[in-house]
Amino acid sequence: MSTDSERSERQFAFDYDPGELRCGRGSAADIGELLADRDLDSALVVTGSNVGANRDVMDPVEAGLGDRLAGVFDETTPEKYLKTGLAGARRVREEGIDAVVAVGSGSSLDVAKVISALSSHDDLDAAAERSIDEGGVPVGSDRDPAPIVAVPTTLAGADLSVIAGVSLSLSPEGVPEREIPNGSVSDRRLMPTALVYDLALFETTPKGVLCASAMNGFDKAVECLYSPYSTPITDGTAMRALALMQSGFETLPDAEMDEEQLYDAVAGIVLAQYGISTPGTYRASIVHAFGHGFSHDYEAHQGTVHGILAPHVLRYVFDEVDGRRDLLAEAFGVADDGATDEELAENVIDAVAGVSDDLGLPSNLREIDGLTQADFPDVAEEIRDDGLMGAAPEGLDPTAEDIVGVLEAAW
Repeated sequence: MSTDSERSERQFAFDYDPGELRCGRGSAADIGELLADRDLDSALVVTGSNVGANRDVMDPVEAGLGDRLAGVFDETTPEKYLKTGLAGARRVREEGIDAVVAVGSGSSLDVAKVISALSSHDDLDAAAERSIDEGGVPVGSDRDPAPIVAVPTTLAGADLSVIAGVSLSLSPEGVPEREIPNGSVSDRRLMPTALVYDLALFETTPKGVLCASAMNGFDKAVECLYSPYSTPITDGTAMRALALMQSGFETLPDAEMDEEQLYDAVAGIVLAQYGISTPGTYRASIVHAFGHGFSHDYEAHQGTVHGILAPHVLRYVFDEVDGRRDLLAEAFGVADDGATDEELAENVIDAVAGVSDDLGLPSNLREIDGLTQADFPDVAEEIRDDGLMGAAPEGLDPTAEDIVGVLEAAW
């Protein structure tokens, strides 16, 4: 008979309300229908200047919106400044726009969430100023935040989420990026009401960006499994995600991508992020914390950093704790009943390194421009202080020296 204590450890809660998902070639044509189903008559497209100028992306998006297209706000940048979010929110307010359609990379998706959060306040400027003081953008109670439709063109997995990052500055000109504080916005009302994954749009993304972003999305599934907040639901979606991505990613560097593999890659990314972001709980972990250590001072895509570091971070994790290596090995198809714990860990590490190799990503930190080994102590401190270290696998509490050791191994 189970004791009360045993029963209390065999339970989970999963509070989640994802938006409607549509995936398939040509699905951008559905955007107007999705808005109409929600009684949304107008939408502002939020994107960056490169995507905004790419007619292979914008033509199907604008055609899908039809007469619901209120305009294009193509001012997002990788820095994701609060200033940009405020400018977008002003436009939504001043033009009486009902919704935002975020098109492009994680930067545009995050800025769209900032716009949505600010739009919930009667006084936009006061809300933005308060965000700097509070370290994040609050969702107000004055009105509902503007609904979001997400149309990603990369595979980082920033779309099916209730959170976003933001650089907290309203006047960033001339200020070193390192001196601008990072902030966030998190609220269940920021979950996109609909998400459109059009295979044709992923084909427009430069290969370097697409492949690097895929590694970032891939690591979300890895980290879901050993997160202290994992559930049977996230275990299931993450394991299936890893299997799909491991096979589907092989085609991403190809000039002409295989249709079935591309579908598997995109479907895998959707599954990878399905349970990573729920209200009050974010399941990204130590690999993402390591990636954030290179966000400010180095011109390297987060996914590129992930591709280099993920195998080394996992080796450190497995040296210290179990890290649910059995589930990871099963997901990658490298489980072996006769293997020792150490051999199972190496099988998983090799599989992850193989995915990075398939994507054509660098394998050494020395390949990052401007980085030297003398920088490691400062980078390690930033990694150690990252908020996602609080979601490291149970029993793991790396010191700055431990982190430098991982960086040295990856050099």
